[in-house]
Amino acid sequence: MKIKHALTIAILLAIPGREALACAACGCLLSKDWVGQEDITHSGWAVGLSYDFINQNRMRLGNSNLSYPAALNAVGGTGNEVETATATRITTASISYNSGNWGWDAHLPYYDRYHTTMQTGDGGYNYSQSNELGDMRVMGKYNGIFADGSTGILFGVKLATGTTNTSFAYGGLVDAALQVGTGSNDLILGAYHIGSIGKLGWFAQATYQFAISTTGGYRPGDTTNVNLGLRYAKLGQKVTPLFQINYIHRQSDSGPAASYYTGGPYIGTPITGGDLAYLAPGASIRLGDGYAVYGYVQFPAYQNVVGVQLVAPRIYSLGIRKIF
Repeated sequence: MKIKHALTIAILLAIPGREALACAACGCLLSKDWVGQEDITHSGWAVGLSYDFINQNRMRLGNSNLSYPAALNAVGGTGNEVETATATRITTASISYNSGNWGWDAHLPYYDRYHTTMQTGDGGYNYSQSNELGDMRVMGKYNGIFADGSTGILFGVKLATGTTNTSFAYGGLVDAALQVGTGSNDLILGAYHIGSIGKLGWFAQATYQFAISTTGGYRPGDTTNVNLGLRYAKLGQKVTPLFQINYIHRQSDSGPAASYYTGGPYIGTPITGGDLAYLAPGASIRLGDGYAVYGYVQFPAYQNVVGVQLVAPRIYSLGIRKIF
């Protein structure tokens, strides 16, 4: 029981929504599902609110950064869109319930996203502003495989609740990969394991997400997410140092509405998908009466994207959680 209590804050479920690699990294790869010290053994309700800021202002081709002129030269030909900036602010409300070996949680994000783009060859500038609810995620977990609850399975769905019809200010729909919603219903499967080494708690987790129904000729790429985490597991402390390693592989989107090069040497090549790895130091603070606040900063360790995409030099996350 003590080991479970000590490790609770280390189990960060890191189940990505559709935004994780639709435009290299339009969403946070962290998990904020379990941050209270009593979450594993506590039977009952919990609510949370989190905020993520992702400022994608660096162009990248494969695993190399590009200047704007180099990006134009890389894509070649007229008519290809080059994204110049994407700033995304995500506020997510969550609710969860645990009872015995079973539990479930639901997450509903609200997006504030500003995006700018250029058309190569003609200098056509355009921008979009999205302020919409995103795709809802509902997850279940079962940790009764072993008596100590150290190993569990995850299962759930990402529902097509987000908007898919945001338009540019000067006309035309925003690319499907940059819409707040994907228009798809996805299945999410995964597993996790937790343990301890002295006063260090650790966890390892992997999830796989794939669309089971799509609309509008767009299918988001399948996503594999692997997460490792550490925390200093001294019981009773108010401030807990945290550290995560987050890795995501997303296949390129497909379908006629997906993003492809329309000219130049890469014509027909997707402009979505890739591999990202982040190092994320953070901390959690217990406030008493079941409340805990937390914060992380994600720093890229590896970014290898398909085509020319925007990436973020850092991702900031803050949140608060209340256990009843």
